[in-house]
Amino acid sequence: MQSIVEGILAYSTLNKKTQPVEQISLDDIIENIKVDLELIINEKGAILIKDALPDIQGAPILIHQLFYNLIHNALKFSKADQPPRVILSHLIIKDKQREFIEISIKDNGIGLDPDHYEKIFNAFERLHSRDQYEGNGLGVTLCRKIALRHGGSIMALGQKDIGAEFIVTLPLKQTGDTV
Repeated sequence: MQSIVEGILAYSTLNKKTQPVEQISLDDIIENIKVDLELIINEKGAILIKDALPDIQGAPILIHQLFYNLIHNALKFSKADQPPRVILSHLIIKDKQREFIEISIKDNGIGLDPDHYEKIFNAFERLHSRDQYEGNGLGVTLCRKIALRHGGSIMALGQKDIGAEFIVTLPLKQTGDTV
């Protein structure tokens, strides 16, 4: 019950409170997340692979939350008989006016049915029972809100029993002083 209340609070406050834009080292964010998740990484024998990521502008606390949720999910929804493998890679995309980073977080976990690619972004939507996997059904919903708030997007891909992939697209530079 506490988890649900905390999730609702995080979800509702995300709409209200603006955050100052700062220069963010995505490499530092990922390293901090690895420290935060050290116990589960060691417990599961997980392997995290990433290429060097560029700096972006945004709200550090929100960007940390976005990638924490995605990496934590990749570890949580792993196969019981196989160590989790999480690969972070990126591309830089340019349109007429701005540059974006497209970051892929790909795992070898239990996967995702194509019918659920959008469904999982609905608040409180759970694809598995609480007995199977803990959580409040708000993790990737918050990720989408954070990405949108930064002028970006997120989408889910994958195959059941093969793995999931989340692709986060964020502008390298923000247009304002707050998000």
